[in-house]
Amino acid sequence: MKVILIKDDACRNGAVCWSGRKLIALGAVCFIALPLALGLSSYWVVSQIDRALNPFVDPEYRIAVETRVNEQQEEMLKTREYVRQHMDVLGRRIGSLQAQVSRIKAVEMRIAETSGVNLSDFEFEQDPPIGGASSSESDSEEVDIENAIREIEKELSIRESEIAAVDFLLSRNNLESQQTPAGWPVKGGWVSSSFGSRMHPMTGKKQFHRGVDIPGKPGALVLAVADGVVVRSEKNGNYGWMVEIDHGDSYTTLYGHNRKNLVKVGETVVKGQGIAEIGSTGRSTGPHVHFEVAKDNRNINPVKYLYKKS
Repeated sequence: MKVILIKDDACRNGAVCWSGRKLIALGAVCFIALPLALGLSSYWVVSQIDRALNPFVDPEYRIAVETRVNEQQEEMLKTREYVRQHMDVLGRRIGSLQAQVSRIKAVEMRIAETSGVNLSDFEFEQDPPIGGASSSESDSEEVDIENAIREIEKELSIRESEIAAVDFLLSRNNLESQQTPAGWPVKGGWVSSSFGSRMHPMTGKKQFHRGVDIPGKPGALVLAVADGVVVRSEKNGNYGWMVEIDHGDSYTTLYGHNRKNLVKVGETVVKGQGIAEIGSTGRSTGPHVHFEVAKDNRNINPVKYLYKKS
């Protein structure tokens, strides 16, 4: 076999050698330049992405974003706690307003009962009819809830004080009317002997009559003409069986010639209560009630109290 050796000089001039060099250069480009170009293009693409979504671009920026997020979360927690505390305060204030309304309603019912006012006429359970034109500017104004609640609290406090004062006056007037002698000590009757100087029917002598005499059927009830406390219930000389009641405010009343006393000393009585039975005990010509009224321990004419409205 014959071996043909090719010299290097022949390769320098041949096309085959030139192609080898191109392949070597292309390989260098592929293995060196191409990765570099891909790296640069990747860097450019990544740099165009939002830095907040790319923590690998700038660590300091990522830390700053995380810090800001944490601060916002803390602010949100603080706001939520503030709102919760504020709602608790509003809840307590609403509870206080409800308590004030309950007190006002209770006093309102008492005033209505005392004065005889029919509350249903006012339709308190319904919103009061109101209306009127208003400008667009006023309609667009924001409501200051804090000041609005404060004004309502102030108004309720004033109204509560006013209503309480009216209730006190009505109650006092009602108490005074119940404690002031008024009306007849018997059901039906007439005055058979007046207050003042008279000729005594049994002795025929002139004397001062401290009260009035009111005839009645034996055993019929003798009635208290006002609220009070029994200070005497006894048999006393010319009065026979008698009852004396202290009504306060220096008023006292006395009921004499009873057949039987129905109350004891220290007992509380109310206006219109039966305290004795009509009789003719003591110095008497027949069944009747001797009725006296005293103010500051001085006897006064009972007639004006007999016809006084209760």
